[in-house]
Amino acid sequence: MDYIPKYFRPYELIPKETYELLKNRPWVVWQLFDPRTLYVGDRIREKYGKMICNTWWWGGTHQYRGWRPIGCKEGAEYSQHRFGRALDLVPMGATVEDIWSDIEAGDNFNYITCIEKGSAETEITWLHFDTRNYKGLLIVYP
Repeated sequence: MDYIPKYFRPYELIPKETYELLKNRPWVVWQLFDPRTLYVGDRIREKYGKMICNTWWWGGTHQYRGWRPIGCKEGAEYSQHRFGRALDLVPMGATVEDIWSDIEAGDNFNYITCIEKGSAETEITWLHFDTRNYKGLLIVYP
């Protein structure tokens, strides 16, 4: 499967430094990602509307909510982000709780194999999903 996202641009999903290296070769950017991750990202954006991933392009501080390079200090050493299998999306027109519910109900997001959810101790206002090699749906409470 190969997939070029319809609703995302390279600068939304990779860090600034990587974008500067690859801005004239977007096909290489897409090769950093598991195609299932890009496909599901599009389906989520299509269903729930605007989603924010990285913000550096617009002067914001977030640049590691998509693909993370080896050596990146953010996140776990073997985070699914480092393998192009995870996105952290901030929904603008829906609640993250509604999206979690739809994913758990199997609402056409069958490539998602893991989500992070908030708990009483940890509030999460973004949607982390990934397409790791796992059968079923793993729910992680960071």
